Amino acid sequence: MNLSHLRYFVKLADLQHYAKAAKELYISQPSLTHAIKSLESELGVPLFQKVGRGVELTDFGHEFKDCVLRGLVEIDRGIALASDQTQGLRGKVNIGAIYSIEGDYLPRVMSEFRGQFGEGVQFQLNQALTLNLIERLEKDEFDVAFTAYVRNKPDLVFELVLAHQLVAVCHSDHELADRKSIKLAELKGYNVHSYREGTPISEEVADVIAGTGIRAKGSFEDEVSLGGMISHDSSICGLGTLTLGLRCFPNLSIIPIEDIPDGFHRIYMVYKRSKLRSSAVDQFISFVQDYVPPKEARQYIEIGG
Repeated sequence: MNLSHLRYFVKLADLQHYAKAAKELYISQPSLTHAIKSLESELGVPLFQKVGRGVELTDFGHEFKDCVLRGLVEIDRGIALASDQTQGLRGKVNIGAIYSIEGDYLPRVMSEFRGQFGEGVQFQLNQALTLNLIERLEKDEFDVAFTAYVRNKPDLVFELVLAHQLVAVCHSDHELADRKSIKLAELKGYNVHSYREGTPISEEVADVIAGTGIRAKGSFEDEVSLGGMISHDSSICGLGTLTLGLRCFPNLSIIPIEDIPDGFHRIYMVYKRSKLRSSAVDQFISFVQDYVPPKEARQYIEIGG
């Protein structure tokens, strides 16, 4: 069975049009037609049926496509492994990540990964909120994502990689600004702002302030927008996680909360449980599983245990 014919089959199955598929494959339409007929003759069953000006897979064609895709992934993995032996690790890793780790944790991970494996692996980085990232991961837009935990996702693996501390934030002119630490209930009566409702972290904040009498307005999606608003308004304060997004504003006072344990907001590396992955993606996942940030990075993050 001709490997090129299998790749032609997958392209035609995706585009469902001979002319379009031939154009993307850089072959003539008669060559593509001959390849598909040859494949169908060898199998003894039709793979496509004509629909209007295009084609669609038969029932067997759908099943055959699933098998071919799994086989091609394994073949490509073998080719990549052979290439790794002679040229070093190569490939692409598509990553989705929440904003809060893009300023410290993730750049270090990628830099140290390249330091160990060379420059042959390309990273494609996309930023979004947790729920959007999870949805896109499920659609195979990413190989791996870094997000908060999302319940009821049995097909995904969530591996804890780090955690951020919850802190109180206020303008340097605010009456709480000189405090070295504070108890959570002491924020009662203040104009407190935090994360927008509907995000995983907003649910975590809601859980910890329940019963304290604190009424936190859900106004912001990330630490930069929270810190930016507070840096221009000394009448409000905030509850946010300690990331570089807060530290970039010089006129903010960041106050530890005594009765909130370290590692409040946990962040996970997430990937599909059963997806076939390239050697580059597998190696990246393994690297992150074993990665521990250097001491100087821990002023921003705390390692989850």
